[in-house]
Amino acid sequence: MGIENQTLRFLLRSKGAVSYEKLLMLGRQGCYMKLDELRQMLRQAGLPSAEVHSALTTVQKTRFMEPVLKLLGAQEIESLDFSDYEQATIVHDLNHPIPDSLRERFSCVFDGGSLEHVFDFPRAIENAMEMVSVGGHFLGIGPVNNWPGHGFYQFSPELYWRIFSEPNGYEVEEMIVCETESDAPFYRVPDPEKTGLRVEFKNSRRTYLMVRARRLRRAELFKTPPQQSDYEAIWSRHTEPSPAPGSEKLAARIKRLLPLRVRAILRPLMPRALAPKVLRKLRACGFEEV
Repeated sequence: MGIENQTLRFLLRSKGAVSYEKLLMLGRQGCYMKLDELRQMLRQAGLPSAEVHSALTTVQKTRFMEPVLKLLGAQEIESLDFSDYEQATIVHDLNHPIPDSLRERFSCVFDGGSLEHVFDFPRAIENAMEMVSVGGHFLGIGPVNNWPGHGFYQFSPELYWRIFSEPNGYEVEEMIVCETESDAPFYRVPDPEKTGLRVEFKNSRRTYLMVRARRLRRAELFKTPPQQSDYEAIWSRHTEPSPAPGSEKLAARIKRLLPLRVRAILRPLMPRALAPKVLRKLRACGFEEV
């Protein structure tokens, strides 16, 4: 697990809304950035140069990001992992319930890319949610597109919208998708329950789903299992689902029928930024660049 440009950008973006005072990392987070880039981002965020220099000196020696997280306001930092191979401070298998001593202990639980590797995801996310104190936050960054083989799962925005919902004592404050390249834009993801549309998009590069959710109150988590919002709407009114924006047209059919070998040749020729067609689809679903 590690923090790179887009992850740090999200952490800095969340700084004003989140208390990092008592911080738990799911997996001890290493530095996956060039130090010059890290230094530049921290200075641009207005952090004192002397403190940034001191933190980066330690990061260079250890390769772990606790000094940077302290710059963001963390006073107590713990890390939880299945193994102590990276010297996590808490060794626990998230496939199993957490001990009572960890419940509501942290002002922020940060998943920088661990939950997709846990087989029993419902148990793992429940554990993470239980460790957040009331008024605290869960920050999650995980794969949404084009990460096959990286872990057990890739996550749909719908999943996190339904998990971090009022019946479970949470609310989503912000959800973002972005490609992993450091200059890729952030797009805010709307709640499909409110738009009445599935938040679907296709692209050809690895893409993150980022969520910031606040715990509002104690609640029995998943007392009623989450359901996909468009199906709930169908069941309640007995109508057919709305087609996804931009139903498949001739160009899409041609692309789908192209041999994989041809697609592999064409893919690197695509521009780094999301193509205009992809952007139109995102906007049709209610995505907006931030």
